[in-house]
Amino acid sequence: MKLFKKIALLMAVAVGFASCHGVEDDSVSVTLEASALTIVADGQQSVTFQVLYGASVVSAEAQIYLTSHPDMGFSGSEFKTTEAGEYIFQAIYRDQSSNQVKITATEPVGPHESRFERHLCVMDLTGTWCSFCPDGMTKLNFYVQKKEWKSITHMLALHDNTQGDDPMGIELSSRIMSDFGNYGYPMFVTDLRDSGSLSDNVGDILPSFNRSIDEFPAQCDVKLSSTLSGRSLNITVDLFAELAGKYAVSVFLVEDNIVAPQKDGSITHQDYNHLHVVRALVNNSYKGDSLGTLEAESEGSKSYTYTLPEEWKLEDMTIVALAITPDGYVNNVAVAALGESVDYKYLAE
Repeated sequence: MKLFKKIALLMAVAVGFASCHGVEDDSVSVTLEASALTIVADGQQSVTFQVLYGASVVSAEAQIYLTSHPDMGFSGSEFKTTEAGEYIFQAIYRDQSSNQVKITATEPVGPHESRFERHLCVMDLTGTWCSFCPDGMTKLNFYVQKKEWKSITHMLALHDNTQGDDPMGIELSSRIMSDFGNYGYPMFVTDLRDSGSLSDNVGDILPSFNRSIDEFPAQCDVKLSSTLSGRSLNITVDLFAELAGKYAVSVFLVEDNIVAPQKDGSITHQDYNHLHVVRALVNNSYKGDSLGTLEAESEGSKSYTYTLPEEWKLEDMTIVALAITPDGYVNNVAVAALGESVDYKYLAE
């Protein structure tokens, strides 16, 4: 009996030792994932791989092989090439092989030419207590109203009430202020990329508009549809991606013609007409709700429901949807009245 107990104990220790040293559970699989399945063979565009063991990320411990081109000497987790073709990848972790992933590298075709109009978003960070803010809005509006920008630039006024009592204040304003340089109120942010003061250095506004158009042309567009039942608003946002990548959307509710006090220099206007006021961010983050990785020439969608407070004037409200590209910048904008729809903004042929 003692001998039997010793043998049983040794077997238990052996099993425990083996389990700690990588004996595989056949029910757990190794999965290889790719950030995109199509790239341009320009030596710049790349795909990034991730290896999962069950639900755990094990990319650092796994080995990824370019099985279709073993002579290329691929290593790491990122792939780019200057040779068009199809490339097959597979990962190995703990002697288990993953699924195969095929990456297609296409011939470069020159600069991307979009079929969509490029629209911009410029945010005005403001407050009713801010004596310089009316002048800041005037300066910003001077550029927005110019012929070349008027139809393609959309303003969002984000009010802050952390430094004074602002009935339109939302927490989002101070968060964006902190994220984009904290220039102090008033401040502008163009396409979630460039920012600057509206009290001084206003010469930065126009260059930020030009940079959006010249350096970040349209590669996607958004369209909006919504239905209104009483005070319940249902919104659907669709994004069409011309280039592959991870996209996101942000959705704002905006109200015009809000009459409220506004400090202006040494005086206070009691019946100031406030325009472009952001009442709410509908989605989770102003940086966007992810649509995941979209292939080139594909579409993603998000839907939202929002109950509108009684004091908001529905006839003066619009929905503003932002298309956000993998670099985190706004690449296009759609605007629609409540209960109405707008399609993609195709360029005239």
